[in-house]
Amino acid sequence: MRWLWPAGLAGRIALLLGVMLIGVQLVTLPFFLRQESAAASQIFQGSTVDRIAAIIELFEPLSAAQRRELLPAISSPFLSLELFFAPTVQETAAVDEPALAASLSARLQRSVIIKQVDAEPGPFQALLATRQRIAIWVPLADASWLRFSTSSGLPSTGWVVHMSAQLLLVCLVLVIFALVAARQIARPVRTFVAAAERLGTDVNAPPIPERGSRELRRVTRVFNTMQQRLQSYVDDRTRMLAAISHDLRTSLTRLRLRTQFIDDPQQQRKAEQDLEQMDAMLASTLAFARDDAADEQPVNVDLAKLLHTLCDDLVDLGATVDYRGPESHTLCCRPLALQRAITNVLNNAVSYGGSAEVTLSLEEGACHIRVADQGPGIPDEQLEAVFEPFVRLDPARNRSTGGTGLGLSIARSVMRSHGGDVTIANRPGGGLVVDLRLADLAA
Repeated sequence: MRWLWPAGLAGRIALLLGVMLIGVQLVTLPFFLRQESAAASQIFQGSTVDRIAAIIELFEPLSAAQRRELLPAISSPFLSLELFFAPTVQETAAVDEPALAASLSARLQRSVIIKQVDAEPGPFQALLATRQRIAIWVPLADASWLRFSTSSGLPSTGWVVHMSAQLLLVCLVLVIFALVAARQIARPVRTFVAAAERLGTDVNAPPIPERGSRELRRVTRVFNTMQQRLQSYVDDRTRMLAAISHDLRTSLTRLRLRTQFIDDPQQQRKAEQDLEQMDAMLASTLAFARDDAADEQPVNVDLAKLLHTLCDDLVDLGATVDYRGPESHTLCCRPLALQRAITNVLNNAVSYGGSAEVTLSLEEGACHIRVADQGPGIPDEQLEAVFEPFVRLDPARNRSTGGTGLGLSIARSVMRSHGGDVTIANRPGGGLVVDLRLADLAA
């Protein structure tokens, strides 16, 4: 029965409200029918029986002609009379309402016959009839009969059907109301989910408007405060690293000038290489901390052509790079940040694996860029450690290849800003497979 339970919050609230409201209707329906039946029976016993008794008392001393003249004045849609109409054998064989027949017989001091009859109006009017029509046969002293046609205290089948149709209509309206109410209740939750997803990819996203109930406004205010604190933390970190980088670059400039006074050419060259490496590390660290991907505006880009261009650039430099995938695939992304991330992964594959096999595919609504190499691979227990900043593994990753150990960290940061991620796995035949997954930012 789990398939009956909706997965969404709005569906669950709507189902609970609908079941509750329909249950209340079904529980109250028997009490309503009982109340109607009791009220109708009481009215029938209190008015109709008294009226029949008064009519019999009035008709007894009259002649047949006088009775016929009096019939039109006494008959009404609620209690019609027919004179000198003797019941048939079938009608006298059974009494449909024994309790009513006994009560009326005791009141009139004579035996009466009560028989349920079909309603005379058309089908539609019969459907709307609220009471079962009955015929009451009362004998007079001169052997003639009076037949009274009226409604009993019991609801008719048509009336029950009519009430059931009304109940179904009310239930339908209640279900629609429950759906609308549930969507209104769940709307703030959907807003928070969207805001949380947007915050995961863009810390500078605009705050959520504060509206709704007091609790919702309070939750919105707390969420916006949290986002502001995150923005302040990122800004403070960026400013701090920028200041450190500026001060260190000043020191590096002085060191470069001093290396010119080193007499040993070999030591001078090593010192200059160390200074260049330190300068590159500072630039990479500042770029990683600044997270330029969050400031770049998303645009529509042909991802397949972008991969083609990056692969061709490496081929022109003498690397072995093979692209497999569609010739064209457009999605909304931050092109400069994405190019930077893919370039880092391709450079790693070419530097450490000797070649790269690039595959573009669309799976489960996300783009997958897989970069495979033929390198030595990485121990399984260190597959996640390579995403840490400045982590370089030996002997698979050595200083002679250059780099600062931030390439995969930057790639993961960029992919996560695109609603995706980066994973690494060892190939069965040797080498690594880097899977870059990203979503369309316009979706």
